[in-house]
Amino acid sequence: MSKDLYLGIDMGGTQIKVAVVTSKGVIEEETVMFTDINENPSKVLSSVVYLASKLKNYPKIKSIGVGIAGDIDSKRGIVRFSPNLPKWKNVQLKKMLEKLTNKKTFVDNDANTAAVGAFWLDVKGKSQNLICITLGTGVGGGLIFNKKLYVGASGTAGEVGHITIDPYGRNCNCGNRGCIETFVGAKYLSEYASKYLKKNKSQILDKLTGKKYAQVTPQVLSKAALLGDKSANEIWDRVGEKLGIFLSIIINFANPDTVVLCGGLSHAARYFLPHARSEMKSRAFKSAQKACKIMVSKYTHKLGVVGAAMLPKH
Repeated sequence: MSKDLYLGIDMGGTQIKVAVVTSKGVIEEETVMFTDINENPSKVLSSVVYLASKLKNYPKIKSIGVGIAGDIDSKRGIVRFSPNLPKWKNVQLKKMLEKLTNKKTFVDNDANTAAVGAFWLDVKGKSQNLICITLGTGVGGGLIFNKKLYVGASGTAGEVGHITIDPYGRNCNCGNRGCIETFVGAKYLSEYASKYLKKNKSQILDKLTGKKYAQVTPQVLSKAALLGDKSANEIWDRVGEKLGIFLSIIINFANPDTVVLCGGLSHAARYFLPHARSEMKSRAFKSAQKACKIMVSKYTHKLGVVGAAMLPKH
């Protein structure tokens, strides 16, 4: 019996991942190309389609799904703006790909495709209401309610990174202040750590960075925490505290059965998640906590491409 197959495209700022995926979210075959951010969209898409056409199962695919960072009109398949791809403004991505491939195409932002990927890879399609939180340079999110992707009235539902947890906090790039992103986004975390270390001693971090505190990345903080550094652990505790406040808001508001954390910062979860759970427990409704499983994705690097392929099912 033949399988239903779908093509997923994850349009990253560094790499473009392409994969043929089964109806259960299993990757049959995959390939990758580097992203030329200076090339015009039509040429990039032609290259992607050519790459995909070399996959042996490409002729069997039923549809195409694309995940891309930015402000996306998912209903019309238009990329209004993408921070990773400066030339991609008001690009008719769905229309262009359908013309190139004669395949029905679905387009959404990368946080939403990550949520769909988490639904299939991390919980094997067994969640009813799932929220995926991407912890990377910034903070994003995707919402799956009643097993369907929820995008809202204008396609921007799930922008959880810009929920305010401190109205007097630092300014965020979105124009607001005190967003959760300004506390746990990797960029802001590195800036905070740099300022913190100018006032607090850390022999381990001094050695790891040569006292060049601008080089304190989450990876460096993780290495220092593993070595038992007090300052690094205090910085991670702050991340955990703020994330716990944020999780309590999410859980009280949406009452999901699952929250999946993914993205680069999730690899450091062992240093901040225990504190986040403790903070969440002190704030969220007990019944909502009991009903919700907090987990860290085991498939961070595959969520986007699998989720893109599975968009037609959501």
